[in-house]
Amino acid sequence: MAISDLLPRKAMGSKTRGQTLHDRLDYDQKKEKTEDGELVSSYMCCPETAAEEFEMSKLIYETSTGRSQPKDRDIIAYRIIQSFKPGEITPEEANKLGYELAMKFTKGKHQFVVSTHVDKAHIHNHVEFNSTNLECDGKFNNYKNSAFALRRLNDQVCREHGYSVIENPKAKGQRYQEKAAAKRGRSFKERLRQTIDGALPGCRDFEEFLSRMRAEGYEIKRRGKSLEFRAPGQENFTRSFRLGEDYTEAALKERIGKARTGTETKSKRQTAARNVNLLVDIQAKMQAGKGKGYERWAKVFNLKEAAKTLNFLVENGVADYGELAARADAAGEKFDALSVRIRQLEGRMAENAQLKTHIINYSKTREVYKEYKKSRHKKEYLAGHAEEIKKHEAAKAAFDALNGKPIPKVAQLSQEYAALLAEKKECYEEYKAARKEMVDYQTAKHNVDIILGLEPQEAEKKKETER
Repeated sequence: MAISDLLPRKAMGSKTRGQTLHDRLDYDQKKEKTEDGELVSSYMCCPETAAEEFEMSKLIYETSTGRSQPKDRDIIAYRIIQSFKPGEITPEEANKLGYELAMKFTKGKHQFVVSTHVDKAHIHNHVEFNSTNLECDGKFNNYKNSAFALRRLNDQVCREHGYSVIENPKAKGQRYQEKAAAKRGRSFKERLRQTIDGALPGCRDFEEFLSRMRAEGYEIKRRGKSLEFRAPGQENFTRSFRLGEDYTEAALKERIGKARTGTETKSKRQTAARNVNLLVDIQAKMQAGKGKGYERWAKVFNLKEAAKTLNFLVENGVADYGELAARADAAGEKFDALSVRIRQLEGRMAENAQLKTHIINYSKTREVYKEYKKSRHKKEYLAGHAEEIKKHEAAKAAFDALNGKPIPKVAQLSQEYAALLAEKKECYEEYKAARKEMVDYQTAKHNVDIILGLEPQEAEKKKETER
């Protein structure tokens, strides 16, 4: 059973945008909550520097579009909470599902970080995604009912991977006036629900359902994507989705299909390929106070993981311990190299964005700075134009730091930024594959070490011997 929730984030209290992002992402990635950071994944950003990367994209957006919001209205990020039924899912699989949900919900257009928390009885994900898109030319459109769309998407992802969902979530409660009217039998909404429930059985299609509703005396119209009904004597139309989740147009069509076939269509479950997990150290957990039930579960779990490790080695053609160790080392080196390259690209993108901001600020504040230089009352003029003068002087300092090199045009910087972003996207796909390969090989090696009863020093000796 997985539950999801969507929350827009703004800068908190007296804190800046950057400080708020740092606080939230640092909390999400706490080592005691994410098994020393092992249960953290990200898209188009590094978890350790995500706050800076989010902030950088916002500065570029504001500079290139000229649009900005006051602090009390500026949505800087969105948080998704995805919670699972206790004992139903492993932390690694939960993180994978969180990543998939975030990717589908944002359509791959926004950076995000997925942190899986295991410090509570139920495993749950904290997903923070940037409100500014990757191209830095737009913001996430948090349309009405987007939380409902998130929940439907979350249910879809969970069903595809064979996990339970809440089939009949509790509907939104009625207002007091509606409840009172329903008790007195004068509620138009309650009468409409009852009429719909009576008209649906036996309908062959949606048009027949609408015909039955008209025969009951209801007027029907559409406004945009909304289906609306009005009973005789009712002043205003009632939108069907206001009646509850079972009365949206999509839900009504689905109910007609179920009534016609007599059975609910079962969702197809796709068995997700699971990575090799680390074997559980039973003795250590027993010493920490786990009971006999845990010991039995851990032994079964270890047998399954040992079998998966063997399959992994066979599928990848690993015949001896030395080769396994070499591949684990090579995968780690490849991952490290790609991590360095991505950070280099991000550093250059930050420099590019900063220089672009200085060029635009210089152009905007040039006349103010000229007047400041001419003024005979510089203190008074500075008091009234402090921000513009500060930006102009910062831009001049940045140009001086170029050491005589020509100042590039904004268009050139935009082209360079687009090229850097494209390269980062390409590198990031390699980075994800390399990270998975590194985790798989290092986990398999760790499991083999446990199965063979090797201590770290013995494992090194065995690796040297087989070389």
